[in-house]
Amino acid sequence: MKVLETLWWIALLRGVALLLLGVLAISWPGITLIVLAYIFAFYVLMAGIINVIHGIYGITQRRSWFLSLILGLIQIGVSIYVLRVPALTLATFILLVGFAFLMQGVLEIIIAFVEQDLGSRVIDIIGGILAIVAGFFILRYPISGGIAFVWVMGVYGLVVGSFVIAVALGFRREMNGSLSTKIKKRLAL
Repeated sequence: MKVLETLWWIALLRGVALLLLGVLAISWPGITLIVLAYIFAFYVLMAGIINVIHGIYGITQRRSWFLSLILGLIQIGVSIYVLRVPALTLATFILLVGFAFLMQGVLEIIIAFVEQDLGSRVIDIIGGILAIVAGFFILRYPISGGIAFVWVMGVYGLVVGSFVIAVALGFRREMNGSLSTKIKKRLAL
């Protein structure tokens, strides 16, 4: 909880990135695969870097710090691969995305049960379940799901991005509230 309270802005950035990804995917469903691959790669790269930072900052304060670190390293690896080979076939790209969503969903659910923080547990579980559903759908219909993939990714970004932003702002509000209470107590003394 302490890590999230001090690094609330990282969660906010992740939520904003997801929300922007969702808006772009739904606004322009006919976007070319190469552009979508770059957008996805940059999002996954940013999320990977954020997860690595979150894992490193949580070494002494969280039991699941290594899961965030592993997820971040995997996300960075996937993003580098997509950026280096932008002419991936539709099926290969979609399969990579499907596996990334499945892995992210499973790890988010594991983190939700390993951590003691009940405040973000529900959000982590909902985000994890949505990621697993999105990953399963993408892997089940890799070629025919190309257009649906854009919509699934857009809806995922809108829903989970909104949740992550709400949690980040909630942590910020809670942190400001606890700080103002401490200041009021000190002034009363």
